[in-house]
Amino acid sequence: MPNEKHFNGRCFRPNMEASPLSNEEAVLLEQGRHEFDNGRYWHAHEAWEDLWNSLKRRNALQTEILLVQGLIQTAALLYNHQRQKERGVTNQWEKLVPKLTSWKTAWGFDIEQHLLNIAVYVEDVGQWQQSYENVRLPLSSEVSE
Repeated sequence: MPNEKHFNGRCFRPNMEASPLSNEEAVLLEQGRHEFDNGRYWHAHEAWEDLWNSLKRRNALQTEILLVQGLIQTAALLYNHQRQKERGVTNQWEKLVPKLTSWKTAWGFDIEQHLLNIAVYVEDVGQWQQSYENVRLPLSSEVSE
């Protein structure tokens, strides 16, 4: 199809859009982002898990449930990287890539860039040289709320 891109053998559609979140869900997304951006990956995981459960309870689109699960797994990946857990990093990467590659942006975040940013930590396994000071969930330049 025209306007499709491929990443690790998977296709993503740049025009895929996430549905609006409830006010409570938006707060949970933002809490997770704040924790993630401040290097508190376990707390980001917890906030996003509450969002994930909310989406499941209201029968949100499966792609959006998986998107949040992928965000949770990026936080878990970095948590494992901090502890130099090779298997934890590689297992999370294998699980999150299929969930996030179909998204370019969602809820004001650049998911495509986020994946590229996280890949650096997978490549660093065994070396453990990457720092966390500049790890942020990147904002999309196309925010349309």
